[in-house]
Amino acid sequence: MTSPSSPTPDAADQTKGLVIYRASRLEALLDPLLALMDSAPPQYVLQPHNVIAAHPGMKQWLTRAIARKRGPGGIAANIDIVLPSIWLDRLAQHVLGEEAIALRPYRRETLRWRIHDVLGVINDAQVSAYLRGDGVPRRRFQLADRLARIYSQYLVYRTDWLQAWARGESGPIDSGLLAPLWRELRTAIGQPHRGERLGQLIVKLKVGKITLAASEPLHVFGVSHLAPSELAVLRAVAAHRMVVLY
Repeated sequence: MTSPSSPTPDAADQTKGLVIYRASRLEALLDPLLALMDSAPPQYVLQPHNVIAAHPGMKQWLTRAIARKRGPGGIAANIDIVLPSIWLDRLAQHVLGEEAIALRPYRRETLRWRIHDVLGVINDAQVSAYLRGDGVPRRRFQLADRLARIYSQYLVYRTDWLQAWARGESGPIDSGLLAPLWRELRTAIGQPHRGERLGQLIVKLKVGKITLAASEPLHVFGVSHLAPSELAVLRAVAAHRMVVLY
């Protein structure tokens, strides 16, 4: 792993590994990005450069910024800028033959309705007391939505807790309602969730004989933080191709 402050000729000569460019302003990161894209292009002429943008706003900004940097014509072509979730889905489909990392039953907008159904039958004194009296339908929906948001965050950052709860363990915290409710949901859905899929993906990248679809650098732009599992995926990919974080 290296952390150059400015573009280095050696970066273009690398075929594997993790490289980090750091700057206090996003604009300063455009020069090393474009320099490396020019010096290490894709193998085939019509194959696009792979760029991961932190979020939709970053994607729009980067598209315009690259076009402006390219000169008076203002054209940026053959660059595939995607969000991290889309890139992870594509990688999983290539390596595991799976459709997606974040399956629809575990997405918040779907998960909250599954939770809404389970809340009516789960054996929990606090939930039962909360769902009495006036305004029960509204409170039941609000609680289901709040719990779906919590689980959505855990699916990214605390998959170890979810897997412990699914095994019947209490985990490192007093989970209260969260553990038994998660066991009900995981059993009912019956499919691997995001954390489990990422674990399979990391193992396959590390020990399997995998040939990735591209060998040129993978550019990751403007990501200020990564979940441990996402960073582990990038590290595993870096054993096969160069991964550059800006």
